[in-house]
Amino acid sequence: MKTKRPRYQQGSIKRVTRANGFAWEVRFSETVNGKRRQPCETFDGDQYPTEASVRIAIELTVSQINAGTAGERADATFGTITAIYRKEHLPELGHATQTMNSYLLRNYIDAEFGRTPLREVKPLTIDKWIKSLKLAASTKASIRSVMSVCFRLAALHEFIPPMATNPMTLIKLKGVSKRKKKITEITIEGFQKLIRSLPEPLNVMVLVCGCLGLRISELLALKWEDIDFDKKTIAIQRKFTRGNLGKTKSDASESELPLADAVLAVLLAWKLKTKGSVWLFPSPITGGPRSSSMLLQKGLKPIARNLGLGYVTWHTLRHNARLRGGWPSHTNDEGRYYSAA
Repeated sequence: MKTKRPRYQQGSIKRVTRANGFAWEVRFSETVNGKRRQPCETFDGDQYPTEASVRIAIELTVSQINAGTAGERADATFGTITAIYRKEHLPELGHATQTMNSYLLRNYIDAEFGRTPLREVKPLTIDKWIKSLKLAASTKASIRSVMSVCFRLAALHEFIPPMATNPMTLIKLKGVSKRKKKITEITIEGFQKLIRSLPEPLNVMVLVCGCLGLRISELLALKWEDIDFDKKTIAIQRKFTRGNLGKTKSDASESELPLADAVLAVLLAWKLKTKGSVWLFPSPITGGPRSSSMLLQKGLKPIARNLGLGYVTWHTLRHNARLRGGWPSHTNDEGRYYSAA
């Protein structure tokens, strides 16, 4: 006697009218104690305006309900995999990366492949699609990276053969690794001139960032408790990006760095002006960390340009510090790196 193969379910979606609009009712069949039933899940029409948006929302449920059925590998859509990505991989990323990858999934990847059967998402199709997008090379590379993880998760969950080559390794993009703008190199004299011309506390921030080679996200997240004035060290252990505190970009970024006497003296003088704040550079409005874009666009970039130093950003300071091994190491008179306004 043949065993009846379980039917692959996509879910039944029905639009229903409500007093203040509409909703979607989604039903799947299940058998409990020998009896067939169809429990209902409701999705609000304001949050899910189209049936397609509901389909994307239930992809992971569809995958879980059909787990073990013969049709799972053949019928699963790419949206099933992106749903797994959102559940298993996305929470492990930093806040800024989560925001960016969610945007790429929603506006590009799911929009293009969400309803496409996984078996039909071929490397050549992806290659032509990515190259047709009117996006920066770095954004295209991010899309490729997200899709690569999706295919890895598809293999892990046995939607595709685990030993198969990840198709995203076949996608080659031009201009991804090539730097479009040459990083400006700043002389010691130029660095001194910049610090003397900047208002407080931007001059102090540039001094610390330039001497230690910090990322701006690491600089903004510094607290006074991170500095050991006796040992003359500062601990880098967190970052602040897009309004959120989090771990540093990598484990290697967490470190304890030495502070030159001149930098320590500047920081001690600046601490008296922070009015007991836990942060090195508190915002005068919120009391928390400052906005990096505001400091860059209205302070560092225009002043550096007016001084004839060229295109200077926070990364410029980091690059120059790494290039020279730290500014103070190139002079015996460390005090001349800073001149009070």
